[in-house]
Amino acid sequence: MKIEGVIFKSGEIPKKLFKIQYGTIRETRNKTYHDISKGDYVALVEYLLEIPLEEDVVALEESEIIDVSLEDEYENIINKILELRKILYETSVDLDKIVLDDFNFETPDLDEYLEQVESLLTLSGGELPENKEEAIKFIESIEDDKLITKVNLVKKFSDKFPDEQIGAKFLIETAAKVYIVLNDRYVAKSLLKKVLLRYSHLKDYCYEAVKTLESIYKDEGNIIYRRYSKIARVLEVMLRGNS
Repeated sequence: MKIEGVIFKSGEIPKKLFKIQYGTIRETRNKTYHDISKGDYVALVEYLLEIPLEEDVVALEESEIIDVSLEDEYENIINKILELRKILYETSVDLDKIVLDDFNFETPDLDEYLEQVESLLTLSGGELPENKEEAIKFIESIEDDKLITKVNLVKKFSDKFPDEQIGAKFLIETAAKVYIVLNDRYVAKSLLKKVLLRYSHLKDYCYEAVKTLESIYKDEGNIIYRRYSKIARVLEVMLRGNS
């Protein structure tokens, strides 16, 4: 589709994922613009999170965009996320509050989800030691009867030590325990999706997170599990290629 001018209007939630074939498209967040071009995805953050655009998304010149599917483009998207994180910081989007959306066709129970997240954010989990090794030992010492405290500390660890691979491991293990022990699928899924966004360069951990998400959705009887199954197959092929 060839287009020039407004692609998405301010306040609109993108319902389709578009990839740029040629041309220049401008996105604006928090009054800071960013121009994207061939190979980039239009309003990717807003599409994944199903959040409204702050400003119009505009083709600055005649451009061509094509409608693509998340499953087909997932390999490219997870590589683009590394670049996307830089854009998020530059445009003041709060990365810490972002988790990949459910990719659902129906409206999720947002009230229940927000209550769960709010309860976690307002609980005091204590402070992590400044030393990385001490912080790791501290988290590993927390028993399952203090699981909510562990959730908060694991989140703090991934914030304080974002380059440490063990942060991805902590998120996955804690998500599994939250789901099994507390039967809290909302918090479990949010932790797993944080792995996909924050540690997108670690394909093995992304694969483990996706497989766990697939299992949770399948247990729920939610057809969305099929999408995570497809994504898992893509990651599996990528991992074999690296072996």
